[in-house]
Amino acid sequence: MKRITMIGDVGWSRFYHLGDEAMTEMALDALNQRGGIEVTLIAGEPAHASEMYGVKAIPRIGFKRNRPPNITRMERVLEFARTEGASGGLAPGDPAIRVIEAVRSSDAVLIAGGGNLNSMFAHHIYERVTLGRIAQLFGKPYALTSQTLGPLIYDEDRKLVYEFLADAEFLGSREGYTTKFAKQVGGKRAVIRRQVDDAFSLEARDSDRDDVSDLTNEPFILASYAEKASSPVLSDSRYHEILTEITRRLADETGLKVLLVPHGGGFPPAQHTRDQIANAQIAEEIGRDRVEPTRMLTARQLVALTERAEFVIGTRYHAGIFAGAAAVPFISVVPNLYSSIRMRGAAENVGMEQFVLPIESIDDIVDTGVGLAENRSTFHEVLKESSVRRREEHRDWWDFVVAHTVGDESGVKPDASSVPAPGFFHAEEITNGFGTELEANRARLAAIESYGLLLAKRDRQLAVARREAHEATRALDRSEARHQRQDDMTIVKFARSARKLQRRLKRSARRALNHAPAAIAPRSE
Repeated sequence: MKRITMIGDVGWSRFYHLGDEAMTEMALDALNQRGGIEVTLIAGEPAHASEMYGVKAIPRIGFKRNRPPNITRMERVLEFARTEGASGGLAPGDPAIRVIEAVRSSDAVLIAGGGNLNSMFAHHIYERVTLGRIAQLFGKPYALTSQTLGPLIYDEDRKLVYEFLADAEFLGSREGYTTKFAKQVGGKRAVIRRQVDDAFSLEARDSDRDDVSDLTNEPFILASYAEKASSPVLSDSRYHEILTEITRRLADETGLKVLLVPHGGGFPPAQHTRDQIANAQIAEEIGRDRVEPTRMLTARQLVALTERAEFVIGTRYHAGIFAGAAAVPFISVVPNLYSSIRMRGAAENVGMEQFVLPIESIDDIVDTGVGLAENRSTFHEVLKESSVRRREEHRDWWDFVVAHTVGDESGVKPDASSVPAPGFFHAEEITNGFGTELEANRARLAAIESYGLLLAKRDRQLAVARREAHEATRALDRSEARHQRQDDMTIVKFARSARKLQRRLKRSARRALNHAPAAIAPRSE
């Protein structure tokens, strides 16, 4: 039995992030299908994750968003692993100890899909880098699958990311941007392979289709919106207004029901949160029976629902992933830098890049939606070919992953030539003949990315400058306080010396008076 320790951004009882869960769930499926592999999953809440996925689960090492304490924690964890607990100072119940033990007893480490190698989430970078270094200490290979790199890698994180990518067996890139950026950040040693997002091959079961049958009794548009814009140039209130207008117009102009499906939310008994709250607000403001917020669905249930949609629209990245896999036409609506990079890459993988539109191109978004609804069968046939070929590649991809991490049943790992990474065919671009501003929309998307990067870098520089100014101010305050204490001590010492001198003088005067000759005593008359 081969053993893999795998980390996924999954496993919370009060919050379900559908896309992240889907990638990890599909990775578990792929490993199980290849047989003879036991997985230990590193997750947010191990007991909950274990119940969900039927595998052994352990907690994360645990890092925070601030880098100085993260550096200290990483060094202590690695020292503990290096010395087999002789130093490092980890308490007996520290979750890092369980991770160290899991990696030591594994044959390989796998970092499941996501966009966690991003300086906006420093705790995720340190979690994964530390996991990779533990693997290296024990001579275990580690690899990454279904990744988006960046787009923000700050200067203070570059060395960490460079070494992490350079020492990995390989990195699976889910879009062209990451393929290019990884070569810049990871150097010549980094082995980058192109693939589709791992959630692409997640399959619905008959039970999942039964679970959503109450939502499919009439033709519908499937809409999945993130709860906020996450943009420095688009307010959340304006974002909400635009989504409300787009949804209202699609319902009115197509005559179709619109199902608002959350990708981030909670299952009962957890309270509604994030997308669930935003969807309810949109539906209430529109006030149409044809616009309906749905309950929280599992990833497999959403795959089942997507199969039945007339088309899919969303600011959620994985809405397009599920649609492309099901050969259902889709529109990806871009509010920010991160969305643009991921959505354009995902759409390109199935030829739908002309259907990635900036959020403020409202008329083009609605016109494109109406066109897709009227021509669904045509788009379905074209997308089916891409979907079938991508799934075939994806099966080959997971053969590659297993072969280059744990090897065959006898543990023999092949050389790169015997089980090479699968090819990645170029999907022909599908024309969007419904919008009127194709070139303008492309320019807007490029501007979102360029301006977003510029603002992010500026904000980072300002944050660093503020931190340095704060540290300099604290150092100055400490220096002034130290000098003040020194000055105070000088005064105190002087006062003490003066009092001692005064006491000595008094004692001397008394002695002199006591020993004075009688001759100088006052005479009586």
